Amino acid sequence: MLPRPSRLAATAALVVVLPLTACGQADDTPVGTEAPLEVTTPTAAPKEEFKVEHRGEKVTTDELTGEPVEDPAMELTYKWQGTSSAPNGGTVVVVAVTNRSDVPVPVEAIEQPTLRYGSGSNKTEARPQSAEAAGVDIIGIDEPLAPFATVNAKYAFDVRPGNLGNAEFTIGNVTFSGSL
Repeated sequence: MLPRPSRLAATAALVVVLPLTACGQADDTPVGTEAPLEVTTPTAAPKEEFKVEHRGEKVTTDELTGEPVEDPAMELTYKWQGTSSAPNGGTVVVVAVTNRSDVPVPVEAIEQPTLRYGSGSNKTEARPQSAEAAGVDIIGIDEPLAPFATVNAKYAFDVRPGNLGNAEFTIGNVTFSGSL
């Protein structure tokens, strides 16, 4: 008879070996001669990309009451939300941007909008301001706009709201015109 520690070691060895032998193959195929594993990568249909078109048809509207205006060349709508004084000076323009497509709108699809103000054909173009300079949290959209989602996009400019009595704000292919 084995001393007590040797019996414990022998029992422990059997506990480890018995389950491993139970996992063996049922047929007589030698271990390691199975068919080689083949790795494949699933291929999905490529996702459609958002179509960005800034050279298409342009629309000018005086719709400043909050009705959406469709961009004629991209699957976007813009809804005028208004202007306000920027905390650090200047103006913040807010426009609700809605993605009408079933693919995300990349951040770069919406170029920097323009704001022009003044009388007649001699309008002055306001300079865009950074979020930090204007004192706002985010300028424009900072991540892709999900399909059928809407975001209130803010754009800051170096002009006082009081100077926007006769102004034009252009975003995408749409220009909002009037007393902004």
